Amino acid sequence: MTAELPSLVLRGTTLRFAGNPFDMPPEEALIADPDGAIIIENGRISAVGSFSTLASTLPATLPIIDHRPCLIGPGFIDAHVHYPQFGVIASYGEQLLSWLERYVFPEERRFADRAYADSIAGAFLDSLLDHGTTTAAVYCTVHPESVDAFFSASRQRNTRMIAGKVLMDRNAPDFLRDTAQQGYDESRDLIDRWHGQGRQLYAVTPRFAPTSTEEQLTLAGALLDTAPDLFMQTHLLETKQEARWSKPFFPIVQAIWMSTIRPAS
Repeated sequence: MTAELPSLVLRGTTLRFAGNPFDMPPEEALIADPDGAIIIENGRISAVGSFSTLASTLPATLPIIDHRPCLIGPGFIDAHVHYPQFGVIASYGEQLLSWLERYVFPEERRFADRAYADSIAGAFLDSLLDHGTTTAAVYCTVHPESVDAFFSASRQRNTRMIAGKVLMDRNAPDFLRDTAQQGYDESRDLIDRWHGQGRQLYAVTPRFAPTSTEEQLTLAGALLDTAPDLFMQTHLLETKQEARWSKPFFPIVQAIWMSTIRPAS
């Protein structure tokens, strides 16, 4: 039997958006009500408006939680975050590549252990919710266990998360590498298991170009084509050092880039 979700009214200063503030005047996009109400029925918002307008429609038995003068708004969306890095927050930054080798990759190795992945996934999601973030695009690790742990924890909390197994078949420690075919097959299984299940959505996730061969990137594209509503996430080059390191792995791209900045006379 499915548990009944809560029904209640939240009262406070409500903030919402009528449209995209980049496509219309911001003052028209923003709707703020100093004494607003949000009606929630069986876990879903059924109405938002001024408390004075909605009060007469409320059943007498519906509890009202008064948050005035606090602000009530939509949950935040984090467009890029790595949940396996939760345990190494504030480790000394150095440069990106050395930071990955010294701190991040050894930590990600631990996510082959489902119990460890479960513990970090739960703590990570609770921290997001504590800070008002209800949706995020999330990197897991190369291990399918890390993805199962994350989506399981998200499903328990009824959060909307977009996440995926990291694809890396070169230029990474042996303990974090898959193969092009393994990455495809494991991602395909995870998509079947999680994509569109409740509020969970899947993102094909090559980490960044230097850690995937052209074969893996090609299969990542093929994977993305298997469903129209799949997401994809990766990294752009973040440092000059990384840019110099990456170019030799993609000679065709480098040749195009060189011809662009140095056109033939």
